[in-house]
Amino acid sequence: GGVTVKKQSRHRVIIQLPANGGRECPDSLFEEKECEAFPVCYSYRWKTHKWRRCQLVPWYVRQDSPGAHETCGPGLQARAITCRREDGGQADISECLKYAGPLPSLTQMCQIPCQDDCQFTNWSKFSSCNGDCGGVRTRKRTLVGKSKKRDKCKNSQLYPLIENQFCPCDKYSAQPVGNWSDCILPEGKMEVLLGMKVQGDVKECGQGYRYQAMACYDQNNRLVETSRCNSHGYIEEACIIPCPSDCKLSEWSNWSRCSKSCGSGVKVRSKWLREKPYNGGRPCPKLDHVNQCGLQVYEVVPCHSDCSQYVWVTEPWSVCKVTNVDLKENCGEGVQTRKVRCMLNTADGPSDTVEDYLCDPEEMPLGARKCTLPCPEDCVMSEWGSWSRCSLPCNGSSVRKRSAESLRQPNDGKSCPVATETEVCTLNKNCYHYDYNVTDWSTCQLSEKAVCGYGIKTRMLDCVRSDGKSVDLKYCEELGLEKTWQMNTSCVVECPVNCQLSDWSPWSECSQTCGLTGKMIRRRTINQPFQGDGRPCPSQMEQFKPCPVKPCYRWQYGQWTACKVEDAQCGEGTRVRNMSCVVFDGSIEDGGKVVDEEFCGEIEPIIDGNKKIILEETCTVPCPGNKCYSTCYINMLFKCCILRLVGEYGLPMSVAAASGNLKSCQQISRKMNVLCVDGQCYEYKWMASPWKGSSRTVWCQRSDGLNVTGGCLVMRQPDADRSCNPPCSQPHAYCSETRTCSCEDGYTEVMSSDGTLEQCTLIPVVVIPTMEDKKGDVKTSRAVNPTQPSSNQSGRGRTWFLQPFGPDGRLKTWVYGVAAGAFVLLIFIVSMIYLACKKPKKPQRRQNNRLKPLTLAYDGDADM
Repeated sequence: GGVTVKKQSRHRVIIQLPANGGRECPDSLFEEKECEAFPVCYSYRWKTHKWRRCQLVPWYVRQDSPGAHETCGPGLQARAITCRREDGGQADISECLKYAGPLPSLTQMCQIPCQDDCQFTNWSKFSSCNGDCGGVRTRKRTLVGKSKKRDKCKNSQLYPLIENQFCPCDKYSAQPVGNWSDCILPEGKMEVLLGMKVQGDVKECGQGYRYQAMACYDQNNRLVETSRCNSHGYIEEACIIPCPSDCKLSEWSNWSRCSKSCGSGVKVRSKWLREKPYNGGRPCPKLDHVNQCGLQVYEVVPCHSDCSQYVWVTEPWSVCKVTNVDLKENCGEGVQTRKVRCMLNTADGPSDTVEDYLCDPEEMPLGARKCTLPCPEDCVMSEWGSWSRCSLPCNGSSVRKRSAESLRQPNDGKSCPVATETEVCTLNKNCYHYDYNVTDWSTCQLSEKAVCGYGIKTRMLDCVRSDGKSVDLKYCEELGLEKTWQMNTSCVVECPVNCQLSDWSPWSECSQTCGLTGKMIRRRTINQPFQGDGRPCPSQMEQFKPCPVKPCYRWQYGQWTACKVEDAQCGEGTRVRNMSCVVFDGSIEDGGKVVDEEFCGEIEPIIDGNKKIILEETCTVPCPGNKCYSTCYINMLFKCCILRLVGEYGLPMSVAAASGNLKSCQQISRKMNVLCVDGQCYEYKWMASPWKGSSRTVWCQRSDGLNVTGGCLVMRQPDADRSCNPPCSQPHAYCSETRTCSCEDGYTEVMSSDGTLEQCTLIPVVVIPTMEDKKGDVKTSRAVNPTQPSSNQSGRGRTWFLQPFGPDGRLKTWVYGVAAGAFVLLIFIVSMIYLACKKPKKPQRRQNNRLKPLTLAYDGDADM
């Protein structure tokens, strides 16, 4: 198209340097000129028209014809050929001759049937194949016209009316590639409600499907479209995404009693854990207290009990009972008891008896004590009165007192005990300080049936004695202590919000345009994060799915041909290579397999990222090393020749010297492949490595063991490649050293009409058991047609077995029968030979009944 200026060049090499005053070589060995640019590049094609009626060839043209008056026989038919552009327009025929390839044939031989000939219609087109591999397609023709040899024409073996042809055997196999995709659920649905689109319940769990890509290969292990394997490109497998299960708790229990009977305590209610969350379900609520086992949750609120609500009530002491019964007088030390009860205190005084734990156990009065029953002469005292109050603060400087009264004076000589008792006021023993204290905040208390929102937290004011015991608030109130605490405050319980996700995005484009490893991805985003005790967001925010496998095609260079030098054995030459279309699986490791160029028809011819396609380049065939020119040539080569002539051919030195002129020595040197380098005489031999498959390495080696690039004769170079073209793809076939496809041992070649190997068929083997064999030999035969393949799937062959030995190891009865028959047959043959060779008794009488030779043949019948 004249886009870029193209150039063409030519070059030449010096074959013979001038000598003895010959003409000097020219300086110009290379010429270059610009190519003629065409204004427009058109594509041209030959268009062939229908064949005309068959015309008889004149008799003087047909040497073997009886005469020119015949109206039948061989003839010629012609057709018209025109040159067209690709768009169908008419073009000059010279354009097609330049750009459309060779001219199609204008004439062809034909036959005008004679009256005695069998006349048939033309063959119909072949029918479509009735199967993939091993199927048959047919075409038909019919007998027309009246012929004198009509009966002969009806012979279907000589003139078949139906012709069968095996369909091309294209086998395709599918195999899975890559990993399974994620489990993919059916798409969510949009429901229409009252004319408004509302997002339906998008399933996040349940049954889905996962996918694995399928690749389809032909019989040459080349990647093809998956439709060839009748596959849509995937293996589908059902899968399950487990549904989330939320935390399940029991209902709240009733509130317990206040933990303290006096002052501020706590009351509790609880929930039991029935089922833990799993698969991303809603978690259990985070409450204030969780026990160690994690099976129960508590809710705790403060409570206050009136210290005077329950009081200890005592009955009067019993009469003192003296324990020393040995004394005649009923007096002295003894024990007295009283009943102590915890009772509910009301405005009218203690009324009902309650459980003892409701009263303060530390304040419980004694139920028994020691006592003294006075004797008649003893002083009798009253009960001790109450202790006086200690003055605050309790610093040990004050005392408290109690007193008793004398009820009866003693007899003479005796006195009453002291009526007053004092005691030092000691902190936390008989003297106490008091102060206010507040409890911890309760949990946020909501209104009835509310589960979240605004609520109130409360705490209690408590009067605490200096020893840490809660007492009635009156002790603190009497001291006039300041109250600075806030007892109530507002609070918020966060409402549970489930995680809200967007819909899945559409599947992305495949990450690879072709090959085995492409992936499609879809994603979703979080519209609303979860809050509080709401259901958390799932971890999977994107899913992948393999792409359907597509073959990758590319242009690829072939191997360079050997360097070719025009009209010379060495020097600068050219080598060429072709460009072919290959299919590969998209990976770097796959070198590709050659396919028809039509698969790369839409691909720009780029190889390894380079648009410049190089199919021809200059090269150099190395000439042998220093060829002993000038002095070395004259002296050393002459000496080498003489030494070789004397050493190898046994010529006398004089003869060798006489024949050692330069020209003959040069010829002998080339013939023997002997060269002189730097005054040394060497031989050059081709070396080759062992065959590895259909290739080996070939190199040139000098007689001193050095590998060189030149010196060996090119015409003697051994083959480095013996691969067959086309390759031997038939089962049990291999490429032989002669570069032809041959069959393995035990198989025979079945050749096609063009001389190529069509298939390898197993050679039938007949094994006759012997008496020494203890095991039954297997006898195998192919019936009907021994050239058919041995596979039983085709239905054209069968295999049968003869077992001469029974399960007990003895010969079967039929073996004896066959042996007896063979013995009788042998006697019959000997008798016939004897009769045939016996001299007749009456030689004068002619014998007409000549004995025909007996022929025994095995026809392949399985029944013998």
